[in-house]
Amino acid sequence: MEARLRSVLRLRSALVVCPVLIFLLAKPAAHGQTQGRAWGWAPPRTPLQNARNLNIGFNGADTTGADDQIPYMDQFFSTTEAYYEQQLGRRMPGDRHCHAYISWDVAEEPAGSTDVAKQGSRAWFEQWLANNQGHCDQALVTFKYVSGVSTGKGFPAPADYEAAFVRFQQVSWTSTGWTGRFAFTPWNEPNNGSPSGDGLKTVLDPHTAADYYLAIRKHCSPRRRCWVAAGDFGSNGHLGEGFVQNCANDRAPLCSNATYMDTYKHYLVLDARAYGLARGREFRPELFSYHGWDDINDYITQNSNCNSLSDRKCTIYALLNSLSHNTWKFAQIWDTEVGAGQDPQTNPNPTVQACAASFLLRLTATAGSRITRIYYTRVWDPNGEYWSLFDSAGAQKPAFSVLADRNISYTPPDGSTCP
Repeated sequence: MEARLRSVLRLRSALVVCPVLIFLLAKPAAHGQTQGRAWGWAPPRTPLQNARNLNIGFNGADTTGADDQIPYMDQFFSTTEAYYEQQLGRRMPGDRHCHAYISWDVAEEPAGSTDVAKQGSRAWFEQWLANNQGHCDQALVTFKYVSGVSTGKGFPAPADYEAAFVRFQQVSWTSTGWTGRFAFTPWNEPNNGSPSGDGLKTVLDPHTAADYYLAIRKHCSPRRRCWVAAGDFGSNGHLGEGFVQNCANDRAPLCSNATYMDTYKHYLVLDARAYGLARGREFRPELFSYHGWDDINDYITQNSNCNSLSDRKCTIYALLNSLSHNTWKFAQIWDTEVGAGQDPQTNPNPTVQACAASFLLRLTATAGSRITRIYYTRVWDPNGEYWSLFDSAGAQKPAFSVLADRNISYTPPDGSTCP
């Protein structure tokens, strides 16, 4: 992924001085090409090719006890690597990725000063890094408010947030034994005001959310092998309807029916210069992220909104439409939290889960080649239900192979067809 993104940065620089190339890249996809082509910089590929280029990593807080995710992550990665090498004659796309959610000011806690059992604290994070060493090559770190850990009783001022991130970069996390790399999202589900979302009971103002991203991006450049994805928007409960772009211009005054996405993009553009990011041209994020739960949960409950590329209620297409205008279309996209089943929203049986897993890959791959990563949530659950790709005895469920082999279709054992 890093090599691909560096090539995009070179291409973006070339586009500034080559309007002919801009025109050629902006041409609509020819009949029969992947429909997502119009949204991305990448060459047209079939959905199966796009699926096989997806990197799948894992969200999973637990690295100890019965909930320990790591042995099951290892099993998935080794199975995927074997499939790619033996069946496709190539390497698995990307590295092994894992994902943790921590307090926004975790680095300002004295080392060893907090309870290791308190998820999101510094002690917990240090243990998480130590346990993932050798099993994960790059840790995606998502900041949020963690009750009982984070300072204050609300969202930090952007200046305080920036200072906390600088401190994070200054900490020698290798003291834990961790030798991997980091990527970041600035705030978990800023559009979802709940403890499981942004960590509080109110939605994070999109202006502040945009400034949090800019505060990290100021100190974290892909040219220095540091990666931060804007957005990280939640979609559950049809929050994805806020992904729609209603305003015609990102820089002009916001329109009267501006969505969360409109306002967020507006302030990314407007405030970038204050963070030293708009020198000579308007700044655009290289990476954008979202959580794809709503589309997959709707599929499982047989209420899918994703029947066409123009459906504004489909999370993935609403997002891509909003990021398809002009220079926004060069951002790569990560689905940083999703699964085939979610506690307590959906608990599919193994056959429905496998169908949902293939739908996840097919939907993502049909959208185009800009979406390069999926972070699957909780590869293992001791009860074998919801998102778990293993049953309670530890045996692989059919969805395991669907995802490991990047299958965009699935035929149930009884010969029936998926919805």
